[in-house]
Amino acid sequence: MPNGFSGTDEEWKRMEAPLLMVEDVLAEFARTHGMQITKNYHEWPERSLTWGNDIRRLIQLYVAESDRPTFNLWLCASQDRGSSRFWKRDFLVEKKPLETFAAQLPVLLEKARNTLNSWTEQQLEIATKLGG
Repeated sequence: MPNGFSGTDEEWKRMEAPLLMVEDVLAEFARTHGMQITKNYHEWPERSLTWGNDIRRLIQLYVAESDRPTFNLWLCASQDRGSSRFWKRDFLVEKKPLETFAAQLPVLLEKARNTLNSWTEQQLEIATKLGG
């Protein structure tokens, strides 16, 4: 994943197909809650819902293992302070086929949003130094 996808068009379609099946659910959730939705960051099958200014909050659904594929539902809150980035992160779902939790996706997204909105600046830990 760090260098993006390097397989065939057929492999890409197989990996992204489950995301296409839940795209309407994600889009409606993003619309309802005033979130930005993006997809396929760094050339990898994923969907990201983001919001917030001072603290950037992210719900990301992405392919975790390409051979099956399985998916992660990842939460991350981050904030840049001076030359450092701080963050807090967690998984709601790890390495599961999307079809095993797609029906619960609206509930999981709401749980993810509530969790992320509850995280405060004081809970964020140093992640990295910025620039150089």
